[in-house]
Amino acid sequence: MAAEASGRLARGGNLIALALGQAFRLGSGLAINVLLMRMLGVEGFGIYGYVMTMVGLAAFGTSLGMERLINRELSRDPGHRPALVAAGLATTALLSVATTAAVLAFAAATDGRPVVVFGAGVATVALGAQGLGTVLTAAFHAARDMRPSAQAQMAGKVTLVAATLLGLLGGLGIMAVFLAQLLDALVTLGWIARAYHRRLGFAGHRTAPPAVAALARRSLPFGMALLFGSIYLSVDVLVLGLLKGDTEVGLYRGAFMLVALFPVIANTLTTGYFPKLARTLGDPAATGRELSFLARVLLAISLPAAVGGMLVAGPLMVFIGGDEFAQSALPFVIMAPMLPLRYLNNAFATTLSTLNRQQDRTRGTMLAAVVNLGLNLVVIPRYGAAGAAATTLATEVVLAAWLRWRVGPLVDGDGVGVGLGLGPTLLRVGLPAAAMGAVLLPLGGQHVVLQILAGASVYAVVGRLTGAWSPSDLRRLRRV
Repeated sequence: MAAEASGRLARGGNLIALALGQAFRLGSGLAINVLLMRMLGVEGFGIYGYVMTMVGLAAFGTSLGMERLINRELSRDPGHRPALVAAGLATTALLSVATTAAVLAFAAATDGRPVVVFGAGVATVALGAQGLGTVLTAAFHAARDMRPSAQAQMAGKVTLVAATLLGLLGGLGIMAVFLAQLLDALVTLGWIARAYHRRLGFAGHRTAPPAVAALARRSLPFGMALLFGSIYLSVDVLVLGLLKGDTEVGLYRGAFMLVALFPVIANTLTTGYFPKLARTLGDPAATGRELSFLARVLLAISLPAAVGGMLVAGPLMVFIGGDEFAQSALPFVIMAPMLPLRYLNNAFATTLSTLNRQQDRTRGTMLAAVVNLGLNLVVIPRYGAAGAAATTLATEVVLAAWLRWRVGPLVDGDGVGVGLGLGPTLLRVGLPAAAMGAVLLPLGGQHVVLQILAGASVYAVVGRLTGAWSPSDLRRLRRV
């Protein structure tokens, strides 16, 4: 049946399915943040950000990122699916129990507020359930059948938004979102497990302690990359919380929220490309062609978003969170240039993982974590949220340099050496982005939605003329 699904999807449709699922994820994430920002205020949103940062730092422990390993291995050899999926489910279950206990102990020892301790515990249990779902999702993706996971994600995100809204209206306060996250995870897991049972089947799924231990060891580099990545993306919130308080955390999280949500688009593309890149092992020219195209598409999306975001930051933050979040505009402007860097880093890091060079990716994220922590301890005490934004941007630059250096020797770049054609791509994308910026400047007094629509329209038209995008790109993406 897996082969049948693979054949059916060979004509394309995976990225469309993933895009729909990720659109729900992006929309639900934005909706949840808007609800919390407007109903809880800056301080309440700061508490939410603090809890989610604590949980995010421990997220690596729930699955060690093994879904990437499972996806890569099954993309090359589907015959190992029963044993590998069974070991993945067992390993994730054990890791999730241990991680939840550790998070509860840490929250109680370092903070002690009931809302923080209970919220962190519920959110970590939800992460564990999500981890079980990602194991099954990895098997579907390796078989080039990405629709079941997209459908499961859509069902979960609808549940998340509805449950959060009902909980807030029902007086549960901040706990509403944590309980809704657990419902989201359970609905998603139930949906993907049912689809897996019906389409791939659990027959022959058995494992043993040695297989579980072996999978955990092999997944460790992926898990450490997640840990170090969480540190460089989140430790600033913990430092802000300890040194500046919940209000400063809320202002920073208001700005960072948009920067963190937008890369969902990059994740969609790299997730869709992961099995294809994994099968180019041993063929640097083929890897280079795929990575060159992927990088060009990612820049065509992220560069105009960065330029436009910087120009509409003030009214955008007020439109989303209310007048209380007007001060989030400065951190957002500082962090906006991260978007193209983060998109490229996503592509480079994914390529390293698919080519069995996960250790290089892990070393890069470790370097980023060390740099970020050091800079935060120096900058945040004086500059607060704006300083945290600056250190985050600086860390992304360091990570981009590292990943670009490590991925270069592994690819041919489609006839342009290891340059991957980024220079010409930046020119083709930069010109329409500049035109968009020129149009946005005199529209500063208009409603932010009108500004965004006008800027996007100008970019789309000029970008077509300069070659920033073309219909052939869309056709190629449909075939993934």
